[in-house]
Amino acid sequence: MTTSAESGTGGDEAGRLRARVAELEAALEASRQREHLLRQLVDNIPSAIYLTSRDGTVQIVNAVFAAQWGATPAGFEGRTLHDLFPPETAAAWEAQLGAVSAGREPVRSRETYGEPATARHYDNLRFPVAGPDGQPFGVGGVSTDITDRVRAEEGERDTQRILRGLVDNSPDVIYVKSSESRLMLVNEPYARVLGRPVDELVGRREDELFPAELVAAWRATDHQIFDEDAPRRQSNTFYVDGQPREFMTVQFPIYADDGAPYAICGISTDVTELRTAERAREALQEQIIAAQRAALRELSTPLIPLAEGVVVMPLIGSMDSARASQVMETLLEGVSLHRARFVILDITGLPLVDSQVANVLLQAAQAARLLGAEVLLTGVRPEVAQTLVGIGADLSGLAAPGTLQAGIAAALRRVRAV
Repeated sequence: MTTSAESGTGGDEAGRLRARVAELEAALEASRQREHLLRQLVDNIPSAIYLTSRDGTVQIVNAVFAAQWGATPAGFEGRTLHDLFPPETAAAWEAQLGAVSAGREPVRSRETYGEPATARHYDNLRFPVAGPDGQPFGVGGVSTDITDRVRAEEGERDTQRILRGLVDNSPDVIYVKSSESRLMLVNEPYARVLGRPVDELVGRREDELFPAELVAAWRATDHQIFDEDAPRRQSNTFYVDGQPREFMTVQFPIYADDGAPYAICGISTDVTELRTAERAREALQEQIIAAQRAALRELSTPLIPLAEGVVVMPLIGSMDSARASQVMETLLEGVSLHRARFVILDITGLPLVDSQVANVLLQAAQAARLLGAEVLLTGVRPEVAQTLVGIGADLSGLAAPGTLQAGIAAALRRVRAV
């Protein structure tokens, strides 16, 4: 038979037990909620996360880790490394776990898996994890897939190598300078012009390398390029190996991501041989033109010896000051060369004889007389005679047979009579 005191004591104990059970159930529910929240948090982190105990049993993995192996977290958790991976992979993982546990310090590493063409790259952080008692429990890890970044870096390095190869193997002088005139890039031909290694030039300001007045002129040009926002072309002369070389330079602005120009690239092409060839071609062309002019002079103002002491010059076409000088020069040279005593100037072929032409003819006759020759003017038409009279020409010492035939006959008779 139970007394009331005993009954009261038992009731209090049962109440305490029920309260404790409720407390534990609440704690368990709170733990489940925290685990649920932590699971969502871990599964939504883009990196692969895992926790492995010291004996190689996988304790926790997130969805990203599991997806890398084509599984779910439940397929990993509670299983050993040797259950999940090939022997060499499990052994390597265990060795990494042992190294981290022994060192008790986080370890960073970069690892690559797969064939080169399809390889995946990971940035790994492994760190020791202690249990509630403070003793080493295992190793946690965060593995971030950096494949895209690695490929981008490789692509950037490839681009840099290609550009460097193009720049250094170009025969042109190439450079890039900042808005403060600091050299950002130069190629081997540029360095050869200055006679210094590339490494000694990159990062230097132009005023450290060139005369102040030259740099000032370049700065003014730089400001114009930035203001005009367009390429500029100009000729330059530089000394290479102590010899002057001619260059054609194009400079243009380089733009930042926001579209603002922040640097200038210059490409200078050595045109020395081209310019030399052009000058030689121009000189040859001038020689050809001079030869053609001489041939035309001879054709347009011929001096024909008819007999000893008699020459004839038929004038054909228009007459200007240049040709007038040519007529005078040819006539006097011919009189001297052939020792002519009689010169027949035939103007039948002149379409127009104005006062200027008439003066040329009279001056030619007077000059010939000074050399001891007599001038016979043939082919004088009525309008020509009127022009000569109209200008008051002194014709007293000038014979004028009507035709060329008559002039030739008169000159030959007078030669034979001498």
